Amino acid sequence: MGIQGFLPLLKSIMVPIHIKDLKGCSVAVDTYSWLHKGALSCSTELCKGMPTTRHIEYCMHRVNLLRHFGVKPILVFDGGLLPMKSEQENKRARARKDNLARAVEHESDGNSAAAYECYQKAVDISPQIACELIQVLKQENLQYIVAPYEADAQMTFLAISGQVDAVITEDSDLIPFGCPRIIFKMDKFGQGVQFQDSMLQKNKELSFEGFNRQMLLEMCILSGCDYLQSLSGMGLKRAHASIKKFRSYDKVLKHLRYSGVSVPPFYEESFKKAILTFQYQRVYDPINENIVHLSNISDDIGDELDFLGPTMPKDIAQRIAKGDLDPITKMPFEVLLLLKQKGNSELLGCHLLLLMKQRTLLHIDSENWGSVPPPNIHIGYSSATNNSEFTESPCHEKP
Repeated sequence: MGIQGFLPLLKSIMVPIHIKDLKGCSVAVDTYSWLHKGALSCSTELCKGMPTTRHIEYCMHRVNLLRHFGVKPILVFDGGLLPMKSEQENKRARARKDNLARAVEHESDGNSAAAYECYQKAVDISPQIACELIQVLKQENLQYIVAPYEADAQMTFLAISGQVDAVITEDSDLIPFGCPRIIFKMDKFGQGVQFQDSMLQKNKELSFEGFNRQMLLEMCILSGCDYLQSLSGMGLKRAHASIKKFRSYDKVLKHLRYSGVSVPPFYEESFKKAILTFQYQRVYDPINENIVHLSNISDDIGDELDFLGPTMPKDIAQRIAKGDLDPITKMPFEVLLLLKQKGNSELLGCHLLLLMKQRTLLHIDSENWGSVPPPNIHIGYSSATNNSEFTESPCHEKP
């Protein structure tokens, strides 16, 4: 998760901050990050499907802390599966499955400490768990948005479009995405550290003098990211030195091949796709209530862009953003809950098969995909909040 080892190398430009310093500001929150932390205390219950609210309480404590200090939180949730991340997601799913099996084994052997540790590694924050928190946010009239795909890209979009003033996260991926102001390591007291991209040129551990945004992005991808594993022996410091010397990834790869380094034939094409995914991933614009690209995309990139997140009908995107539909299955949460309560796995299987047929037809007639009419209220936060509230940005800092 994130660019491994990046944040410690930015220590010289990380500034201590307390959330009271953000009074009057709007902040996007990486909600799955909070849910994962909150789940550590109730991982056994979550893995076993037992009732618990401790992970919800963890998140709401931090939400209320922000509100207490006059900060307006906008909770952002991860959405559907991004094709570029499928290999990484499959790897994580296998690791969770293995840890769950170990947890059960340790538990049967009476080793509760080892079982507890494995349950913590096995817990999966699913859209259904996210939906539980969303119901609380609705009751509290708090703003939220479910991204069509990755929360990282969604939060960056909100930041660079001026809809929020900062982002709270633990994920260093926000830096190569181009997020201008990030709060890392926020604790239960509201203390954290602030990163601002305008400070990069002053960094001491790694010199970014002469670097532009594109070079920073290529350095991060070269060192290894969720979209592309690094080449053997290519860590962050070597990636930094290579980009600093050759100025672009294609010249770095040319040099590596000339030096006898094995570069897989698919690697360069995958690198190009990784760059485009960081730059143009599909996100949701809560002002226009539709799917857009993270930044304006040029006409010469091509037509096969599903790796940026497949397109979807506007009404489906709206209902995902509002939290009405499971962003992975596209099924209404109330239907999933009903089927789960009734234990009707056969009906659920039929519904999923129908869904897959519908998704196949999406390429033929996207406007007719799905039978639910578009909602009449604004999407992305509770119905008690209007559009102007979302876009207010009283202390937005211009770059």
